[in-house]
Order: sequence, then structure tokens, then C-alpha cells
Amino acid sequence: MRSGLILFLSRLISVATGLAFTIMITRSVPEAEYGIWVNINIDIVTYFTLLSSILPFWIIRFFARGYKDSAKTGVFANLLFGIGSVIFYVILIPFLLPFLHISPNYLPIYLLASIQILEIYLISAFRPILRTVKIETLAYGLLIEEMTRVVLGYWLIINLGMGLYGAMLALISAFFVQFLVYLYASRKFLHGKIKWSYVKEWMKGSVANLYNIIGQRIAAFSTLLLIIICGEKVGLEARAYYGAAFQIASVINYTVFLVFALYPRLLMKQKSEDISESFKLFFMFAIPMTIGIIVLADSFLTILGTGEVAGEQINYRVATPVLRLLAPSILALSISQVLNSIIFSAEKFDLEAKISLRKLTRSKIFVIFTLPYFKALIMLPTLNIVLPFFTSDPVMSAFCLVILLIIANIFLLIVRILLLRRTLTFMFPWKNVFNYLFASAVMATFLLWIKHPTRISTTLFYTLCGGSVYLTVLLAIDKEARALVRAILVEIKSVLKPNQ
Repeated sequence: MRSGLILFLSRLISVATGLAFTIMITRSVPEAEYGIWVNINIDIVTYFTLLSSILPFWIIRFFARGYKDSAKTGVFANLLFGIGSVIFYVILIPFLLPFLHISPNYLPIYLLASIQILEIYLISAFRPILRTVKIETLAYGLLIEEMTRVVLGYWLIINLGMGLYGAMLALISAFFVQFLVYLYASRKFLHGKIKWSYVKEWMKGSVANLYNIIGQRIAAFSTLLLIIICGEKVGLEARAYYGAAFQIASVINYTVFLVFALYPRLLMKQKSEDISESFKLFFMFAIPMTIGIIVLADSFLTILGTGEVAGEQINYRVATPVLRLLAPSILALSISQVLNSIIFSAEKFDLEAKISLRKLTRSKIFVIFTLPYFKALIMLPTLNIVLPFFTSDPVMSAFCLVILLIIANIFLLIVRILLLRRTLTFMFPWKNVFNYLFASAVMATFLLWIKHPTRISTTLFYTLCGGSVYLTVLLAIDKEARALVRAILVEIKSVLKPNQ
């Protein structure tokens, strides 16, 4: 519990730092240029980091089960994958920009982004190691990365007026610092030799991982359709509205880190109590965060920027309907990720450090890997039909995308629930979930009653007030929540006074 809470709290702190960094950009560049920023870091770079999570999927399964040399082997292999991806990116990006109707004037910043691709591969290789043995270090590395990004961002974007280039340099530098932290924390696990036999097994299993990731990227192509179908101006504005809404709604997904230790624990020893307790902790935070974002959506978007920037009017508040619908979609996605950990841990075909493709393709892991293709089947054809009707309305274009997204995410969540029913037996905490819903309803009533703020400080103040209302009501009606708070206080005291 302690490690999950530390990681979650670090993610919450990163909300403030991430929001600060986003505001620096949104208030310094036009909406279309913010669309370029989102396009680089969410649309394009993610396609060229496809392989970054393939080997880590197997590294954690081998490392958690005690196979020596799997850590060093995994880091070295992921580095090779990263170098190959950077080369491919640099060669392809000049030909990709015309296809996306993006001006060649932006080519230098797209090329600069290639550095972060290699950094992402290296950071991804260390995460499964630290997730198993030093999960708190993931939190500390994240905090250092976020603080570095904000400090450098303020200097480069605000003081020096470097705009997107300043933002990119700040991001690259912050990732490098995070890599150094993870490297130092993992150093004692990197001794030994590189076992190519492990790489051979991982490569066999990675055929299925690649199948899954390609499906995810095909589904993610829906965001690029905004630009391709709606054109550069309207499409980039729609992408900016969706990106701004996603920046806020993605906070809900941070609750997954509360149960981040569940997967390696279940790989080592399966206990149904761990699953039940993890769901309690997850929903205790995920439900109020989702409802809070839905209610205060207009305020959260307003603080991203309104007024005139670089001679153009910006107003992210118009994307309020997009954010309100995106929040429950992200909740469904987060629940699915928790269910993935449970389903994946129950599979034993690689228990002897050997991966049989035949057994893998017959496992529930492969079923999960197939689900992105169903998501793409729901979204892409429908967007091709619907978006041409809204090529002059960026808000409605983004809203259409989110409608399809929530339909797809709920459908895939139902499939995972059906898979889970025949995997592991555990008690789902229905009573606790109803308590969380009741406390969240009281909080929502309070937030609906107040006048929604438009300033950053007031918005954050009312957000804290809403959280206090939720916590007060929950502590009054849920004894397990009271026990959790006491346990957290004990953990804090043990950290502050380790020798007593």
C-alpha cells in the first residue's frame, strides 16, 4: 500500500507541474501550434515508441520470478530497439509531414523530438525492474523529471520566449534526468551478463506484443483523422481541444498507480485479498476524481488559457462537453488496466522461462491483445463517415471522437470483466464502492452549488474544498476508509521517524 500511495501522490503532484507546463505552452503559442505540440508528443512519437513496451512486458515476468541477468539483458535489448526506432523516425518524418498537411517549417522541431524517443526506450527498460523491487523510486524519478521540466520550461518558454522549441528542450532534458535517476537506482541489478537466450524467448513472445501494439496504434489513428479529414486549421484546433481535455482527464488514469504493485505481487504469489484491497484503494480515488472533473470541467479548461495569444484568440472553455464525456471514458480505460494486471498474472505458460507461441495465442493475454482491433473497428470507419459533416466546427469534431471513444472503452471493459470471471476468485468491494459514490454525490452537489471559478488559484482552492467534502463524508460512513487513513498516518510517521 505504501509504495502505491507514494507513486500515486507523485502523480498527483505531477498534475500540478504538468498543468503548469501546459499552461506555459497554451498561453505562449496559438491554438494551432499547441496542436502541433500535441501531434508530436501524443500522435507521432508514440508510433515510433511502439517497441518500447514490448520487452518490458516480459522483463517484469522474468525478473519478478527471480531469473538472473534478466534486468541487464532487458536494458541492453531495449536500447538497441530505441536506436533503430530513432533512425527510422529521422528518415521517415520529412515525408510524413506533407501527408498530415503540416507545414515543412515545423520539420526542425519534429526532428528534435527524436532524442526523446531514445530516452523513452531507456526509461521503459528500467520501469519493470523498479516496479518489482523499488517502486518508490519510480515516484521520485517522476517528481524530479516534472520539476526539471517546469523550471527549464519557465526559463526557456517564458523568459527566453522560445515557444515550442523551448518546450521540447525542457522535455528532453527532464527525461534525461529521469533516466539518470533510474539508472542509479537499478545499478546493483545490472551486474552479470547479457543472456541472449532470454532475448530469444522475449522476441518470440514479442510477436504477440507487437500484434497488440499495432492494434493500439491503428485505434489511435483516430486522432490523426481530425487533421486529415478536417484540414490543417480546423483539424489542429480540434486536436488542441481534444489534447487539452485529455491533459485534464488523464489525471483519472493516475489512480492505476495506486495498485501498480499488484501485478508483480500476483506474479510471485496469488492472493485474492490483494485484489479486493487493490480495488478498494483504486475506486476510493478514481470515482471522486471522475465526478469532480465532470462537474468542474469548464473551470479546469478555462485556466489553460483565454484571450489573445500571438495575435489569435484562444478559448479552451468551449471544449467543456468534450472533457465531461472524456472523463468517464478514461475511468473505463483505467479499470481495464487494473483488470489486465489480474488476467495477465493468472497465465503460467512462461513459468519456466520458456515462451511457447502456441500456448500464448491460446491464452487470455492474447485475447486482451486483440481488443484494440475491435476498438479500431468501432472508431475509424464511423469517424470517416461522421467527421466530414463537421469540417468547419473543431469542437464538434473533437466531441464526435470522444463519443466513439467512450462507446469503445465501455465495450472493451465488459469483455475484460467476462474474461476475469473465469480467471481468479475474489470478493468485489460493492459496499465500499457505493460509499464512494454517495460521498462523491455530496461533493458534486457542493461543487454545483458554488459559482465556477475562472482563475487558477480559485479553481485549485475549490478543488481542494471538494476533496475535503468527499473525504469528510467518506470517513463518516466507511470504517475501512478510516482504517486506511490511520494506516497512511502510521506510514508517514515511520518515514519521518524511522528509528523510533
